[in-house]
Amino acid sequence: MARGAQRGRGGAGWVLRGAVAAVALLLALNAAGTVFVLCQWRELSATLRALEAQRGREQREDSALQAFLVELSRVPREVPAPSQSPASAARSKRSHRGEPAPHIRAESQDMLMMMTYSILPVRVMVDLCNSTKGICLTGPPGPPGPPGADGIPGHNGSDGQPGPQGPKGEKGANGKRGKKGQPGATGNPGGKGEKGDPGELGLTGNEGPSGQKGEKGEKGDVSNDVLLAGAKGDQGPPGPPGPQGPPGPRGPPGSRRPKGSRPPNMFNGQCTGEACAIPNDDTLVGKADETVSEHHFPQAESVITSIGNSTQVLKVKETFGTWIRESANKSDERIWVIKHFSGILVKEFKDWPSLLNNSYMSIQLPHYFQGCGHAVYNNSLYYHKAGYNTIVRFEFGRETSETLKIENALYFDRKYLFTNSKTYFNLAVDEKGLWIIYASSVDGSSILVAKLDERTFSVVQHVNTTYPKSKAGNAFIAQGILYVTDTKDMSITFAFDLLGGKQINANFNLRTSQSVLAMLSYNMRDQHLYSWEDGHLMLYPVKFLRGTLNQ
Repeated sequence: MARGAQRGRGGAGWVLRGAVAAVALLLALNAAGTVFVLCQWRELSATLRALEAQRGREQREDSALQAFLVELSRVPREVPAPSQSPASAARSKRSHRGEPAPHIRAESQDMLMMMTYSILPVRVMVDLCNSTKGICLTGPPGPPGPPGADGIPGHNGSDGQPGPQGPKGEKGANGKRGKKGQPGATGNPGGKGEKGDPGELGLTGNEGPSGQKGEKGEKGDVSNDVLLAGAKGDQGPPGPPGPQGPPGPRGPPGSRRPKGSRPPNMFNGQCTGEACAIPNDDTLVGKADETVSEHHFPQAESVITSIGNSTQVLKVKETFGTWIRESANKSDERIWVIKHFSGILVKEFKDWPSLLNNSYMSIQLPHYFQGCGHAVYNNSLYYHKAGYNTIVRFEFGRETSETLKIENALYFDRKYLFTNSKTYFNLAVDEKGLWIIYASSVDGSSILVAKLDERTFSVVQHVNTTYPKSKAGNAFIAQGILYVTDTKDMSITFAFDLLGGKQINANFNLRTSQSVLAMLSYNMRDQHLYSWEDGHLMLYPVKFLRGTLNQ
């Protein structure tokens, strides 16, 4: 209530102040009007006095002129005219040519204006001119008199007739845009345009209904898959010794054979190029003791059995891109983001909070990149140089670069390794080192993997998986094993042991979303899969199998 009363007193105060201001304004206007009236009265008084003085002067001049005329009236009316010669008479006749009559008659005019300040009766002037036989002698004009006083202003006249239309003026400035009008009628359809460039790959459609069961296929070849087996059991007790057998016959003497050179080992770095690539076919069946299986028994714990639930880190507007963390150095908290599948700029974030706050430093690469298969290893960025079959190693900080040419690889004309991400070369880092996944240009379809030596930046091994790239959507490498997704990037459908040179059984789901999977990479630092899904930066935990893996 106290506040209401205070507000009421405040409102009344404003009303009182407004009334006082209005009264003061009226008083000021009244005073200004009084001053204006006094000034006008003073000017009118001065004008009236000037008119009275002029009237007095005119009256005195009239009196003097009347006295002069009285004197003139006493002169005799008939004065004998002097004789004129014929020449003077002609001159007089010529001087009066154009006049209406030789005598001025009083009956034709009532008044005569004189060049004086008064008006005289006409009869006095008529008598004066008749006394001189119709010839009025006038003197030269006098000097002009002083200007008269200004008269009273007249009334405003009425508006006149409108004048004719004037010429067309110049074009004025453009006015403001008017309101949007009603939509017009639909026009006729235009002609068929030229065929445009093919657009980006659309989202995966819904899964269609199951087809009819096909006929029974022919018997397949012997499988060379590495099957998972259980742990080896304990060794049983030794059996009883058997009886000694009879001695055998003596054999023929043998000959001494020279020691032959050992064949090159495709896993020791002595054999390079696709000629030593490990085939994924039946050529190794039955030769396990002679080749890879004799030297390599991969652990079961290195095999992935499933992928955990995803976690979204960030959302951006770009459909394609790559985000990477350092795998080798666990103390390096930097994160690199490379947007789109072609460009030259890299965004470097100091840590996770900087990524979430979009606080970054831009780095310009020496060459344009192509695809979304980049990798960071020991403070260096590895990426595909656009338009070439070349891999670039760019060292952060020093900003120096090196290049490595990959022979017999597809790298142009949209013959992508992974069409979904527009990638020709996919670089991967895992516990076994640095790898390059690419497509062979020899047959145009097989997926190959090259092992790199980081120190010399060279290829030390080629592995031919013989898996067609047309069945692959994306791929990553973990614990030396290549994992390939299906064309919809929904599940893992193919796995290959790169060190053992064998395909292994692997079939598990990756995700449920059907968005565009532009990038898929394994990070051994936290054992997570990093992905870029239609602008969503995602993380997937990886689960490995425990036990041993036997052939």
